[in-house]
Amino acid sequence: MKHSLLRCALGGISALTLSAAAQAQIAFNEIYVSHSGTDFFEFIELKGPANASLDNIVVCVVEGEGSLANQGTLDRAWDLTGFTIPADGYFVLGLAGVATRDFQIFGPNAGTPDQDALENGTETFYLIDAGSNANVLAIQALLGTDIDPDNDGITTLPTLGTFLDLVGLADGGINTGTPLETIFDGAPVQGPDTNFLPAGIFRGLDFPNAWCPEYLDFNEPANQFQPRTPGTLNSACPSAVTIVNYCTPGTSTNGCLPTMSSTGIPSLSATSGFTVTCNGIEGQKLGLIFYSVTGRAALAWGTSSSFLCIKSPTQRTSSVNSGGTALQCDGAMSVDFLAYLSANPGALGGPSSLSPLTAGSLANFQCWYRDPPSPKSTMLSDGLEVQMAP
Repeated sequence: MKHSLLRCALGGISALTLSAAAQAQIAFNEIYVSHSGTDFFEFIELKGPANASLDNIVVCVVEGEGSLANQGTLDRAWDLTGFTIPADGYFVLGLAGVATRDFQIFGPNAGTPDQDALENGTETFYLIDAGSNANVLAIQALLGTDIDPDNDGITTLPTLGTFLDLVGLADGGINTGTPLETIFDGAPVQGPDTNFLPAGIFRGLDFPNAWCPEYLDFNEPANQFQPRTPGTLNSACPSAVTIVNYCTPGTSTNGCLPTMSSTGIPSLSATSGFTVTCNGIEGQKLGLIFYSVTGRAALAWGTSSSFLCIKSPTQRTSSVNSGGTALQCDGAMSVDFLAYLSANPGALGGPSSLSPLTAGSLANFQCWYRDPPSPKSTMLSDGLEVQMAP
């Protein structure tokens, strides 16, 4: 009987393949379930059209671990009736510690202290349009009960409304243990994070973009380049940030071919941590890294074999001694680009400049160095193009 109702409720469409109409409405955008210390800052963020009504919208959480009798228990069912999506498009359900919350959630022992509303284990999150107050009440009446009594991974929730979005968080027990843990109703699965539950998940640069394959961290300082952002724009997925080498490096007299590289995430919300490096310089010679925010170029550089790989205007960073061993290609120079912009906000691309870098815009880097056997000759590396993240 339950399967017949499921087919009716979804109109023959799998819960995993949400309808175009549902996708155009409201969805989960970021979920943060656990952090180091006491969990006072858990939240669920929705993204949707400004001023959209949340009447008859219910956010549910279904237990996915423990015994088969425990799996499928409806742990949470928050009714959002009476609320609307704010003008900025973000609606945050959060504990009292989340300053940007629009709706306060409570743990199993509501009151003081307000903590642990979201379990640190395998669970499935639902955003349901119940369609009527009667269905909202029917969902809430199921709290604490097993809504998958035949243990087939399909709950009774589809019979009480339309899924606008759903997602499962899985810890290391999803593939081990007896019995196996469960994500319900065909929800897309996020995790595990190695052998643990992801501390949080987020969509890169917001819904309708996909969930990032990287997760938020339990240790908040480790979130520096992909921070939790309740009520504001999510970071880009680190794996989606484009960083490419291009152009041809100049060859020094002794055959050195300096090339550009980087470490860290180029997040404009950070003040340090994205380092650009020029490797393979002949040692013990002075050089510098310079950059542009206007794109690529390929212009012959004097009489050397180099090319100027970035467009004017350019901005130089501080001069750096490359170190390394004389006459060997083991020298390098580096600059923390985010720290440089923080210290020089009026520089090209800086927040106080005429053309500040924004999320998605490109910065292009190159290094200049002297050719030791021919000290009056200068050379240039290849180019590095970096897409900036929020």
